[in-house]
Amino acid sequence: MKMHLQSVLVGLLIFTVGCAGSEPSSQNQPSEPITDTEQLLAFQQEISADYLKPRLTAFAHDSMKGRETGTPSEKVAAEYLADEYKQLGLKPVGDNGSYFQDFELSASKSDSIIFEVYKKDDSARERIDRSVASSNQTAHFARLFGGTDTLRGPIIFAGFGINDQERGVAHLDSVDLKDKWVMVFQKLPKVVDGDTLINPKIDARARFQMIMDRGAAGILTIPAQEDQEFEVVAQKMQGSFGEIGRMSLAYRDKSGGSSSGRRGYNLIKPELAAKLLGLNSVEELTDHRQKLIDNITDFQAKELGYELTQIPHSSKETINSRNVLAFFEGADPKLKDEVVVLTSHYDHVGIGEPDSTGDRIYNGADDDGSGTIGLLNIAKAFAEAEKNGIKPRRSILFLNVSAEEKGLLGSRYYSDHPVFPMEKTVANLNTDMIGRIDSTHKSEGIEKYAYIIGAELISSDLDSLIKVANKQSGQIKLNKRYNDLNDPQQFYRRSDHWHFGRKQVPFAFFFSGVHEDYHRPSDEVHKIRFEKMASILRTMYATTVMIANADNPPAVDNQQFIEITKSDN
Repeated sequence: MKMHLQSVLVGLLIFTVGCAGSEPSSQNQPSEPITDTEQLLAFQQEISADYLKPRLTAFAHDSMKGRETGTPSEKVAAEYLADEYKQLGLKPVGDNGSYFQDFELSASKSDSIIFEVYKKDDSARERIDRSVASSNQTAHFARLFGGTDTLRGPIIFAGFGINDQERGVAHLDSVDLKDKWVMVFQKLPKVVDGDTLINPKIDARARFQMIMDRGAAGILTIPAQEDQEFEVVAQKMQGSFGEIGRMSLAYRDKSGGSSSGRRGYNLIKPELAAKLLGLNSVEELTDHRQKLIDNITDFQAKELGYELTQIPHSSKETINSRNVLAFFEGADPKLKDEVVVLTSHYDHVGIGEPDSTGDRIYNGADDDGSGTIGLLNIAKAFAEAEKNGIKPRRSILFLNVSAEEKGLLGSRYYSDHPVFPMEKTVANLNTDMIGRIDSTHKSEGIEKYAYIIGAELISSDLDSLIKVANKQSGQIKLNKRYNDLNDPQQFYRRSDHWHFGRKQVPFAFFFSGVHEDYHRPSDEVHKIRFEKMASILRTMYATTVMIANADNPPAVDNQQFIEITKSDN
């Protein structure tokens, strides 16, 4: 390592002397870097399980305590990454010449929530129910998330709360949902007695998006297991009072730009739900749900004649977080100010509820230790190429963001405060959870694959480059299962690439799907498939080379994507 640093310093000295005005002899001038694509691709061999395994073992060790945003362990993880980039010789381009881009988060700490239900008609408004949720009592509602502001609005019953045009289900169309509470049955009857009633791709997240896109104040879900499930959740939520809750970017709070956490998402006590529907018991509520299933295409949403007010009592705290940035400069004088950005998130969910073994540390080996350490290995491949006098034409930024688990906040911050202008950012390759196999591919016996999201959704050029690069590198199966702008789950919005896409930067997301250890203490290093991981990273490396060396960067050419993202900037 000392010899390498000395050689860099000598090179810099020669360059400085040359720039000072003296004309060195040609034999002392450093030769221009080679930018040949084929020679760069040869360095994919630097990506290996031997490099990945010891670093991921350290990064996802219990001593990292789950790398939760705003904790000391997040800072330790960031410093670990910075040290690795420094050893590889990548340039710091963060704040004050560091590898870090610091940002502030506003965090809410909830003390209690008051819920009041009013019956209303044309001439009167009568309170019929009042309950308070706190650390020592449960209410008739259990806040699942959101609802950081006082919310008031009429209650609408919207059945299962979804629209599925293909199957004639339109539970959201007959009533204006703006500023209303939307009450729905929690469990979706996707397939009943072999008959598909609702598109299986429509999940709770997709339903949430459908309702919130219509401007609802919040959602009230009626639990599937009735009172028993409600009490379990309500008691569990008691532990969240007095703890740091939802986080948001401080600069967006000050400007009024962040609103997603203000809207509520609550579980409602089934007895109260039955009352609001004019039913006499929970048993009648169960029958009501079954009748709705039997006539699912006939149902229309309706106002119930009740209002709900939710009044949270909370305090605000400021949390400090940071992104990690490392820069590899390109060699082409005309193109090196254009940048390919590679991203992963290095945060995880910290310490939480113990599993059956008593383990409380959520190590996040796959989520997203795999993608984060993977970027280090790609950086190493480029660093080794540079040692041999070979560099790409365009520059590369390695960006490990934090606060992804809190709502893609680190990537949002970077996209609003880019170190390199977005107009000069030619593409983003994002990676998350690439070290495991999901149930679909496990049943098919396929290990070398990755789901690709983005690419032709925004840029056909980028899609073509990925396919060509893959044939010359990892040769993985490129699965486009979720790559659909009409996919109810909207995976194209659900990781850090989204904040590049909304800025009209072509992106591709590489990941391997969700597995049984997702967000559990059991997401540990010994379950990682390092050879699979290395194959995906070789394809990412080769794609980066292709983008960096192309005469023209990939163009945004999907008009549908452009239209969809108009309101997201």
